[in-house]
Amino acid sequence: MVMPGILTRYVMGRVVIATAVVAALLVGIYTLVELLREARVMEGDYGLVQMIWYLLQTTPRRLYDVFPFAALIGALMGMGALAAGNELVAMRAAGFDRRQLALRALLAIGICLAVLVWLADQVIPGLETSAQAERQQARTGQVYLGRHGVMWLRDGEFVVQVGYSAWTSEDELEFGDVVIYLMDEGMRPHRVMVADHARHDGNSWLLSQVISRSLMEGDDAVHHEQLSLISGLSTDLFAASVTRPRMLSLGDLREMKAFLRRNDLDVEAYEQAFWGKVMFPVYVLSMVLVGLPFVFRHARQRGYGLNLFAGVTLGLLFFVAVRLAQGVAVIVPAPMWLSSLFPALLIILLAGILLKRIR
Repeated sequence: MVMPGILTRYVMGRVVIATAVVAALLVGIYTLVELLREARVMEGDYGLVQMIWYLLQTTPRRLYDVFPFAALIGALMGMGALAAGNELVAMRAAGFDRRQLALRALLAIGICLAVLVWLADQVIPGLETSAQAERQQARTGQVYLGRHGVMWLRDGEFVVQVGYSAWTSEDELEFGDVVIYLMDEGMRPHRVMVADHARHDGNSWLLSQVISRSLMEGDDAVHHEQLSLISGLSTDLFAASVTRPRMLSLGDLREMKAFLRRNDLDVEAYEQAFWGKVMFPVYVLSMVLVGLPFVFRHARQRGYGLNLFAGVTLGLLFFVAVRLAQGVAVIVPAPMWLSSLFPALLIILLAGILLKRIR
């Protein structure tokens, strides 16, 4: 007699193997696309070795990006292979009902998710920040990332120190604790400007609450409410150097939200990223769950390819719905966590109905 533990390990093993294969293929395709893109922007000291190192450092981030699709397709392929060989029918005859089989498939994906969530919180943020900073430093020589997230920029006759960088809900960057050193021909600073906040419009630095002081003895400090300085930097440089909120760890997101609130700054982008990261495992498991009924439907009917396609399509539609819900959540008069959880609850309800309808 086959023990339930053996069947559990067998089902979970098939799902994990199929998911790993699909993930490797998707990451490989994604990496190839980035390789072709990076090859077109090789300049300065950014050569083949630097490009390969950049791609290696950012591979975990690509895995995080493609995992929802890998989990959905891998789980359906793994369970579908069991259905194609009539193994699911045999398992049901041995006492495993659809609910038990679905739970084992979800448990397999859950184990993969546990590893991925740890990577996303402990490994990916550091790798992503380091990779972006090193890439821009090699390409332009204008960016250096210091300790504690401090960024240094060379902008013509200015050397700019940025204490923090924050993305706003309008997908723009807000800089804070900005110190600008005006250099002479010998690259010695002769004036320093300290600004509470700053933005960059592609042509100029737009500084707020600025104190400007000459480093010559006897000169008094001058206060400016607003100050504009001509810049030779591009906004693309900042976009490529500053880590997006979705790539930050949960701890960093919490700290950033608290910091922005204390300074009365826009916190929506980081609030969305925080709850998106918290709900990520729920979204992935919901995608897989809604596709599984089509696998069990194949266990009694022909049309494996069509059912697999239908399951994947429904899961992807859910993924699109989640993205739309995340965009709408900022204008809905409800807590962000509830707006983020609502699509997953709907899809779990739909999956339960589909499972019950299968005879």
